[in-house]
Amino acid sequence: MEPLGFLDSVFVTMELPSAPTHVAALIELEPIAGSDPEERFLAIRQTIQDRLSDIGVLRRRVIRAPFDLAPPVFVEDPEFDIDFHVIRRALPTPGGDDQLDDLIARLMARPLAPDRPLWEISVVEGLENGSSALLIKIHHAIADGISGVTVFANLFDLSAEPRVIEPAAPRATPPAVPSPVELLARSSSELIRRPGALLESLGYALERIGGRLDEALGVVTGRESQGKERVGIMQAPKTSLGGTISHARTFQRFHADLDAVKRVAKAHGGTVTDFVMAAVGGAVEHYLIEQGEEIDTDLIAFVPINVRPPGRESELGNRISAKLASLATTIDDPFERLEALAAESREVKASEEKRGDALGELAEAAGPTLAHAAGQFISTFELFDHLPHGANVIVSSVPGPNFSLWCAGQRMSRVTPIGPLMFNQGLNVTVLSYCNQLEFGILGCAKRVKGPSRLRELMETQVASLLAG
Repeated sequence: MEPLGFLDSVFVTMELPSAPTHVAALIELEPIAGSDPEERFLAIRQTIQDRLSDIGVLRRRVIRAPFDLAPPVFVEDPEFDIDFHVIRRALPTPGGDDQLDDLIARLMARPLAPDRPLWEISVVEGLENGSSALLIKIHHAIADGISGVTVFANLFDLSAEPRVIEPAAPRATPPAVPSPVELLARSSSELIRRPGALLESLGYALERIGGRLDEALGVVTGRESQGKERVGIMQAPKTSLGGTISHARTFQRFHADLDAVKRVAKAHGGTVTDFVMAAVGGAVEHYLIEQGEEIDTDLIAFVPINVRPPGRESELGNRISAKLASLATTIDDPFERLEALAAESREVKASEEKRGDALGELAEAAGPTLAHAAGQFISTFELFDHLPHGANVIVSSVPGPNFSLWCAGQRMSRVTPIGPLMFNQGLNVTVLSYCNQLEFGILGCAKRVKGPSRLRELMETQVASLLAG
């Protein structure tokens, strides 16, 4: 048994049925003329199965103790079956983008089965051009965006000719999976030996969290010198995008030329992430105004930050921190907004370095017991409808490969990232670079984002306006 890290554990114990915490990628494959769908599926399935021996975590289950009184652990699954993880699905006719996006929204709403390794690949057939698509889902407890890209890249090839895979050595039969009660009995936690320690632990955790929260996630803005006060935690404007998350999802996507994005961002002193935030901020504000909402202050983004040391991108688990950042939406001109966001990014780099692994520290302070209790309590009483909003949208940027990848002889023509909805955040915009395209994946709560196609159109308009300048 191998215990999960603190942040990995929180992604497991705070997960709610209406808010599963998996990340995903939608991969479109170029069609092969005259190929048989059955043969294509079997080739994809065999390719994945052959390479699982190099990615051992994909054969491991996560076991939780009762009431999460002990940390979750990884154990080898003695009943691993590839057919539970590589699943064949078909689109309804005509098999266009709308049908594909609707299917992806439904699949993203479904939690991964907790009694199996926490990943799944759907092979989607029936696209109108005769091609197939893959939806790869992996739980956030196993990988974040950076490591997820690296891990699943190991399943694929750099050319149409698959690389030679040496036959795996015979696997020893894994031991039986311990029951939750056995896991609890093996734990040396003082919470088990002395029940009164639970209250002490919760009190200590709350004290530590209170001391770190503003420092870890406080909103950063470089416009304080222009007379704007620093915005504190939980002070994002309240909008219809925040609140209790429903079980249903919406999904939209589009892409832009990466070189063009880089040129515009650089010309205004910014980065690709600054460009994305400028476009997302302007689009979300316009969307909310069209919904009849009044937005008087800057919208706030929750922005994950990779804190992996260089060269360790392939390590599994979560090595992310985060910040709350202004989207500068009180600035109407998109170019001025981009320049303001770029200036803010430059000014807060030093504070980001001091912030370090803030989410990991908060997760360690909370522990699995408090995380589980908090998630259940807030969900049961739908408190997210009444709590202040920490952010209005999750915005995440993940660098991907600038070269083509192949799966079972089929080139991946598009790779769209999909991030999770968490806590009271009803909108996630994740971008990924792949083969000189910047792919935007927009996942929304169907209760919170009631005009998903309109929101996508507004984002495309903001991107086009910036690129035309």
